[in-house]
Amino acid sequence: MIYPFVKAHAYRLATAYSVSAAGNVAGQLYPFATGLAINGVLEKNYWAAAWLIGCHFAALLLEVAAKMLDTRVFTRVYADSATALVVRSHHEGIDPSLIAARSALSREYVTFLERDVPAAILAIVSLAIALSALFWLDPVIGASSLVLIFPLLLINRWLAGKSLRYNRGLNNRLEDEVELLRQGKAAKVRRHFAALSGWRVKLSDAEAKAFGAMEITVILLFAVALWRLAEGGGARPGDIYAIFAYVWKYVLALDQVPQLVQQLSKLKDINARLVTKALV
Repeated sequence: MIYPFVKAHAYRLATAYSVSAAGNVAGQLYPFATGLAINGVLEKNYWAAAWLIGCHFAALLLEVAAKMLDTRVFTRVYADSATALVVRSHHEGIDPSLIAARSALSREYVTFLERDVPAAILAIVSLAIALSALFWLDPVIGASSLVLIFPLLLINRWLAGKSLRYNRGLNNRLEDEVELLRQGKAAKVRRHFAALSGWRVKLSDAEAKAFGAMEITVILLFAVALWRLAEGGGARPGDIYAIFAYVWKYVLALDQVPQLVQQLSKLKDINARLVTKALV
């Protein structure tokens, strides 16, 4: 179901994602430029600060442009996609209450394109630049960061299975919500919202457990970084700042993964509903 969204608005989406990615690249170079500025100032080379100023100015312009462009692009995408879904559903003779529920669920596609795809782009850019910088600054810390990915893959594979099952239960409830609210029976309404709360708590708990397990592995990475800097002894102040800044950026990028896994699981279930039921 998401492919028609992307195909119909390919040019707009490509433009929005390109501006966002360019801003991300400029932002991810900021610690490196700051490290150069610190080392340069300590060595009386004040022109090194120009890298920092230029990087900050470029990131600012691109981020402002991306924010302005995103609103224009994604409000148009949602308007067009919701209209197409409602018209098609009416032609198929689907009950209006179910059409309303599916229209609300279809908003998740646009949310994914607007929020989660840029977040994924940012995570990929952050991981690539952070790993490259860490390998360049200290290969041992860079290799330790790379090894960290393997246990995180196992953690998020577990999360994907849990999220798919919990989102299926949640979306079952949401599809029936309009009809249930129209009936207005207090006991059923109370049970409905209690059930919604239960599924959302399960989703939140699964994400929290995955996040906690990931953070345990992150502690080991910081321990390796501190050990390497203590052993090296000759690292310049700017290099030390850049190493820890990129370790933090690497960790923050990995922290985005559980949320992305949950959103993909939600879309997988919604896609199965809309595609399967549209063919019935």
